[in-house]
Amino acid sequence: MGDYSDLLNLVFSMEIIIIFYEGVVSYLTINLFNKDAIMKALVYFDKLVKATESEISVFRRQILGKRLRITWLLSKTMIVLITIVGTSIVYFNLSHTGFSSPLMFTIPGIPRESIFFYPTNVIIQAILYYSAAPMIVVSDTSIMIIIIYFEGQLRAITEFMGLLNDEEVALERSSQIIRTVYEEHKEMLEKFEEIYMSLWHSYFHKFLAGLFFICFSIFTAQTVDDSITLNAMIIFTILCLMYILCYFSQILRNASDDMAEALYMTKWYVMQVKDQKNLLMLMIKFQYPLEVETFGFGIISINTFVQICKAGVSYATIVHTLFT
Repeated sequence: MGDYSDLLNLVFSMEIIIIFYEGVVSYLTINLFNKDAIMKALVYFDKLVKATESEISVFRRQILGKRLRITWLLSKTMIVLITIVGTSIVYFNLSHTGFSSPLMFTIPGIPRESIFFYPTNVIIQAILYYSAAPMIVVSDTSIMIIIIYFEGQLRAITEFMGLLNDEEVALERSSQIIRTVYEEHKEMLEKFEEIYMSLWHSYFHKFLAGLFFICFSIFTAQTVDDSITLNAMIIFTILCLMYILCYFSQILRNASDDMAEALYMTKWYVMQVKDQKNLLMLMIKFQYPLEVETFGFGIISINTFVQICKAGVSYATIVHTLFT
């Protein structure tokens, strides 16, 4: 095998740049450009949790409790994965640079002969890395929490509409239930539209960074034998993170579809004519599901994850063919 040390140094440097790119963009997206929309969404979520005057609140608390526990577990899993892989990357780079450059570059202006060269480069670069990586976890967790609240609200509305499966309830209380469903769904839709662009930008930058990361990692694993294990860990972590994001978008879409189906399966035929008309208007409204979409990747779903994996492998193969 030829000497690809310069090329590999470039690839490793690109991977570090991608980490910083995603970390910085995540910070700007959440804390600067979309801060107001996110704060409004958090206020809305707080209101959902504390609401007790409506029947739907009982279903909501049960559903959100389960889903938030799962979200918290996934967040802790992401923290563990990124910590392990990040530490492995730093150690790998240190071992290949004579324990001087955790991020494969040196601080300018400090000669290698200086007593400050090693401690300055190691400490500053480690701080830089472990400052960028947490932003990735924070942004991913924020996305999961935002989506899980909307998904939980959709599930709560679906369960509440299940009351109309009883003929007596459908005959006597259909007007009240349909009105409550309409008001809850309308408010939720308005809040989702406010937060939509934040999700749009977050998903785009995360998937773009993940795609390049997969491509570079596969290329490195194909080229250098002693980096196969490290790159396998990196690829596994990136795939896990992207799958989680795609999965949450998928369950949001599934919840919307289930809500529309649940409305159709009610005992609508025993309702009064005016309630049947209102129900029909709701059915038309529910034909447009809540879903996350972003530039270049379309509507986010499990299929998006598959397409990103295929694209990453294809690009890595092309790069490997060109340079080797």
